[in-house]
Amino acid sequence: MYEYIDGDKIVHSTIESGEDLIIKDQWKREYHFKIASFPLPTGLASEAIEVKEDNVPGYIFNILSDFDTDPEIAKERLIRKIKRGINRRHLKKRKGNWEIGGKNMLRGRIEWNDDFSDTEYDRVFVIDGKRITIEEFGRMFEPWEGWHFQFKILDRCDDDT
Repeated sequence: MYEYIDGDKIVHSTIESGEDLIIKDQWKREYHFKIASFPLPTGLASEAIEVKEDNVPGYIFNILSDFDTDPEIAKERLIRKIKRGINRRHLKKRKGNWEIGGKNMLRGRIEWNDDFSDTEYDRVFVIDGKRITIEEFGRMFEPWEGWHFQFKILDRCDDDT
């Protein structure tokens, strides 16, 4: 495991030191993750980062366990969270554009962006493991004009993510 203390920070790279995990979703699509567990001041953190050839953001899953949790138990919890996440679909593509899927719900995360080839913003959304620009995100809501919505921000280790 690659970690060290840098001043007051614990630095860890799951991509560099994580264990490889290949897992299939219910549609038989294969995903490659790097997974690792490492101590934090608040407990045992476990992380899974999808490895993609083009290095674009993909799925990331995190859990936080108690200090005394068996690392194998934490790994099993993380794998259950990965399976739950990759087996949900929130987007559908129609005529080359992303749309909100059948359950009228989106789950994902907000990420830093340094690729301005298709957006002017330094943030993007990652939904269903796909990079969605703020412009694309806005266009997804055009059919819903006049409807109400609920936007909820969750901790990265929350089980609902």
